[in-house]
Amino acid sequence: MIYFLGTPGKILTATDSINGEIPNGQKSYVDAQNGNDVTLTIDVNVQSIAEKYLAQAVTENKADGGNVIIMNPSNGDVLAMATYPDYNLNEPYTINTSELQEKWDTLSSEEKNTELFNMWNNPAVQSTYEPGSTFKIITSAAGLEEGIITADNHSDFYCSGAENVSGVTMRCWNHTDPHGNQSLKEALGNSCNPAFIQLGQKLGAHTLYKYYKGFGLFNKTNSYFYGESNSVFFDENNINEFNLATMSFGQRFTITPIQLVTAISSVCNEGVLMEPRIVKEIKNTDTGAITTIEPKSVRQVVSKETAEDLMEMLEYVVTDGTGKYAKIAGYSIGGKTGTSEPLSGSEDEGYVASFIAMSPTVNTQVVVLVTIYDPKGDSHQGSQVAGPVVKQILSEVLPYLGVVSENTANSSSSNSSKSNLLPDVRNKTIEEAKALLKDSGFKVRITGDEDEKTTLIVDQVPKPGVTLLEDSVIYLYTSNNNVREVTTVPNLKGMSSAQVINSIQASNLNVILDGSGTVVSQDIAGEKEVEKGTVITVTMQTETASGY
Repeated sequence: MIYFLGTPGKILTATDSINGEIPNGQKSYVDAQNGNDVTLTIDVNVQSIAEKYLAQAVTENKADGGNVIIMNPSNGDVLAMATYPDYNLNEPYTINTSELQEKWDTLSSEEKNTELFNMWNNPAVQSTYEPGSTFKIITSAAGLEEGIITADNHSDFYCSGAENVSGVTMRCWNHTDPHGNQSLKEALGNSCNPAFIQLGQKLGAHTLYKYYKGFGLFNKTNSYFYGESNSVFFDENNINEFNLATMSFGQRFTITPIQLVTAISSVCNEGVLMEPRIVKEIKNTDTGAITTIEPKSVRQVVSKETAEDLMEMLEYVVTDGTGKYAKIAGYSIGGKTGTSEPLSGSEDEGYVASFIAMSPTVNTQVVVLVTIYDPKGDSHQGSQVAGPVVKQILSEVLPYLGVVSENTANSSSSNSSKSNLLPDVRNKTIEEAKALLKDSGFKVRITGDEDEKTTLIVDQVPKPGVTLLEDSVIYLYTSNNNVREVTTVPNLKGMSSAQVINSIQASNLNVILDGSGTVVSQDIAGEKEVEKGTVITVTMQTETASGY
């Protein structure tokens, strides 16, 4: 809940030229007005998860910043909206980055004001960007709904590695190994620009703009989003072949993240566009009257059949295409990668890496959009930069929302090492705890020299109930020996499972291995100090063609 500020009361009276009160002058009183209580749709737990993994991703990828929006597509509720770098609302003039702090004293007053307004900006609703290949979902929806294309005709498109448009060569990201003949489903899974250029040419600018309007991309989404910006598109009457080609795969126009996630959510809602909702209720604190802001259906953008076909294709993108980094065992995930290139001459603005995902793919509960600005790490591609973040977020959000996994087996079973469930040894004697942990396949660390038959365990790290590899080390504490030691989390990206286990053991930590191959992400960032025995969950994946 948040609060709308009220207004203070005041007295109006007549004064003379030096502000002195005129005797016997008329006075009037204006009563103070209390503010209203406002209940948001934001879920504090979902928000916390989004903030945690966004901050980690921006830091690890040495990016300029990023944002995350999580929406319930059935009613448009915004469950989370996170931006990084963020700032403390209670201390709005405290600079939020070391780079800005270093140069602050050299700035003019005008430059300082500009930097502060930039810091307070919420790019999820106030900044526009080129969506890149995530926008291919919109182009696909238009093609399917118009009936000029189907999902599975293998001869609908041909990729030779590049497409020539008005004398300009537009390359596929995989131009050295062209995709050849493709269906729409395959083209979406491959994120193939030439195929979508061909689809854009079949649709034409007028038809595309009809769908852009239908998806709400020409309008701001909700008056409750303070300072919301609008999209910037070409004038429909001035679109040339080159513009048409770039629009078809999501470049050379800009939209806000909230516009994109709202539009894509309609695909997850049987084709029905919902107005995004962030204010759920407004309570008058004087009367107690509650005004409920009901979910608002805007229009049917595409048919239920088109939406269902597209959801199947988006699931294919994650299971077999460029979106594999978002795959989670036991859950149906759909999604699309996005990597937008800076304009020629504006290379310093960098790439924008993004990933939009939805789960489950039937009766979808959440849509997640992750956008990372100018990543400068090992990759700038949406699949590799934003995909793992989506996986991390959904891995926590889906169980929290009660979405049941179809595979209850521990995901680390794909690794050769045996895993066991960690028992609860609290309130047991040291002797009993050691025996139980040894029988369960774990090692024990405990300090002090106390009577093992009578001294009770008051805490254990990790906490019980987690499934860990055999020989994981469990730290035990008694009331007399409860001093916690810290250790530094290693950077595990790119490591094999054997390398991970060796590094984790050397750091006095524990690990859960999710998947197989090499590490693409970890839930606690490298170089962070944590308590010895803490569990680090790493996401592993076999290297595949990444794509945009």
